[in-house]
Amino acid sequence: MPQRFPFSALKASLLAAWLAAALAACAPLPSSMQSSSASLLEASSAQAVVQPADGPLAVPPTLTSLVDPAGQGRLISAASKQSYWPLSAYFETQKNEAYCSVATSVMALNALGVQRPESSLYPGFPYFSQDEFFRTIDPQVANAARVSMEGMTLDQLATALTSFPVDVRKYHASDLTLAQFRDLIRTTTARNDRFVLLNFKRTAIGEVGGGHWSPLAAFDPATDTALLLDVARYKYPPVWVPVAQLYDGALAVDSVSGLARGLVIIGKPH
Repeated sequence: MPQRFPFSALKASLLAAWLAAALAACAPLPSSMQSSSASLLEASSAQAVVQPADGPLAVPPTLTSLVDPAGQGRLISAASKQSYWPLSAYFETQKNEAYCSVATSVMALNALGVQRPESSLYPGFPYFSQDEFFRTIDPQVANAARVSMEGMTLDQLATALTSFPVDVRKYHASDLTLAQFRDLIRTTTARNDRFVLLNFKRTAIGEVGGGHWSPLAAFDPATDTALLLDVARYKYPPVWVPVAQLYDGALAVDSVSGLARGLVIIGKPH
């Protein structure tokens, strides 16, 4: 007689597979699976999650919030911070839990000052928006429905961004040394016409979650930290992160692509 696979084991297996895919990007767990996932999430997470009643999660002790006086002072004294000013002017909160790549891209596109598309959201005021981000992108590369569930990989976002009037450069962290990774951050954040879009794994910097996208806006050589403008503003504030931790997070393999995460740098075309 063939052996039957227990339904509970099958359900756990399917749930684990979904969690692996969801955490690879910044995709949410379907509501129909949320109630049965608590024990599995607890077992698979390296860090206990304590959700405060009044808003964002606590900033890990190795990071420094930009809201803190120490974080503000670091920005004032940082040598490479020209990216901060235009990016902060167009700071976005991701529209849903899987749109970290979209919100990050929209921030950078608006901050670059390149020609903007006509917007149905703001008639008469051209603007890059999360709602209309996919309008000119080949749906075989990325489309709103799929990204809303899965997020985007490094290669996928780099390809999608070639649809816009910008120069796109992609770097898998596995192809960079720590020194090269740091140098790309340092030289790019010293400019206001090129921006670093970072793809990393949150747990590597002590945060709760899986794969994520956000722009880097400044670099402080005195503390060897970079300023991460987190597009999940409901979850974490902008934070200064040690570059070595960012590098570890970017080295983390994306389970969808099977490749290391890394950086996409976009700028005005030459």
